[in-house]
Amino acid sequence: MNQLFFSCLAFLEHEIRSLYDEIVEKADDPRVKLLLVNILEETRKHERVLEQISGIYGQTYPPQMAECEEVMGRAFRDATESTQSLGASFRKGMPLLKILENLIDHEKTVGEEYLTFLHSRVALLDAKETAIRKILEYIAADEERHQETLRLAISTLKGEKGKP
Repeated sequence: MNQLFFSCLAFLEHEIRSLYDEIVEKADDPRVKLLLVNILEETRKHERVLEQISGIYGQTYPPQMAECEEVMGRAFRDATESTQSLGASFRKGMPLLKILENLIDHEKTVGEEYLTFLHSRVALLDAKETAIRKILEYIAADEERHQETLRLAISTLKGEKGKP
């Protein structure tokens, strides 16, 4: 099993956390901000936990991007480019509503990466690594919850339209 995967996942969490930092700062509606802060803090936790796991396996963080593309394939490049593109679009004035709609797809993809890893490699994680397996299950569940939280933020924003 190539443990560089954990370092690469930590980097993906870092990238999306940086985007959430920007979005939270600009969110005007306090209810939407609250929902986004919740996602931001969980994403920050994921980044730290995955860095810790990569350290357990002796991996350096941050990873080399080329190595991550080798380990995770196009999914790594696509996720990184998508996050960076969303950030650039947000800084150029893309409305918060549109960014949040795009983030639902991103959270789904990241969650699927964790589940793919678990399902394809779970037999390789021996009994000593039960804690790591459990942490990855928790993160995958968090990513699903992030999608629900984003949908609630979108509904909240849409509900505000038309009000003075």
